[in-house]
Amino acid sequence: MVKLAIGVALSCGIVTSAHAQNALFAPGRLAATGGITDVDGSAGGGINPWAVIAGYGTDDQIGGTVAYTHVGLANYGLNDFAAAIGLYDRVELSYAHQQFNLGSTGAALDGAIAGFFNAPVSALPPQLQFGNNYSFKQDVFGVKVRLLGNIVYDQNTLVPEVSVGFHYRHNENGGTIRAIGARPNGVDFYVAASKLFIDGLFGRYTFVDFTLDVTDANQDGLLGFGGLARDGSYQRNYTVEPAVSVAQFITRRIAVGYEFRAMPQNQLVGYNALGNAVSKTDPWQDVFAAFFINKHLSLTAAYTRLGRIASVPHQNGFYISLTGSF
Repeated sequence: MVKLAIGVALSCGIVTSAHAQNALFAPGRLAATGGITDVDGSAGGGINPWAVIAGYGTDDQIGGTVAYTHVGLANYGLNDFAAAIGLYDRVELSYAHQQFNLGSTGAALDGAIAGFFNAPVSALPPQLQFGNNYSFKQDVFGVKVRLLGNIVYDQNTLVPEVSVGFHYRHNENGGTIRAIGARPNGVDFYVAASKLFIDGLFGRYTFVDFTLDVTDANQDGLLGFGGLARDGSYQRNYTVEPAVSVAQFITRRIAVGYEFRAMPQNQLVGYNALGNAVSKTDPWQDVFAAFFINKHLSLTAAYTRLGRIASVPHQNGFYISLTGSF
């Protein structure tokens, strides 16, 4: 009898423990309420972080995401691998590795720089000789904390879900970044407000997010941080840049939307015609369609307009991203 009682107790304990473990990692939130994954690894849209926390964990659960993103532009390409974990729908920890490939444009940039200095490409500093298939690589570490609000439960008020966060960015091309007059490491900060109307337009979800980014990142940090003052010294030049995202579900699983993200402009290379051309930036924009296949998998495709990058205008193209969630 004693052995039987011990066996029953152990069995119950194992069952209870397994049930608690399953509940801890169960996807308790509504489908699509974790967004997708932005290029910096945070839960959000394609190019903007949102106030939502990664994954589908509720306030007593843990969730997370893994994602792959490819952006194909007229002259460049971006490959992005990211992962995030959401702790109790309150704190998000994220990481992204970005690889920005210049393709054949690298050799053209070599020629443009050499022509400006009236010198052969071989005479340029090694840090400014790109050649074909040169890549800028960046690691992005993020932390986000939800301060107030809940996009699901706060349907009877206009109060949004509000989160604050920061990204620490490390550009692996330190020599090149310093050669163009920027820093290879930087930190930016943001506050995001997200609102989901469950009974929105056409009786479907309608989503709106507004984010303010405090940053001095050049092209999201792919070209470093800050720039040059007129005396040639490095200059930190933090500015407040707005970002907006809107999305409308047209079925229970398909959403279409638009994103806008303003970019700071810092002076790179020098105060001359070449520096002015390289330094020019435009807002990033995209029009997207997201298909939430189920709670564990979503696919997003978009038309992107990133404007001028490293003196080359009209960097428009496509964006595709696959996010796995739990």
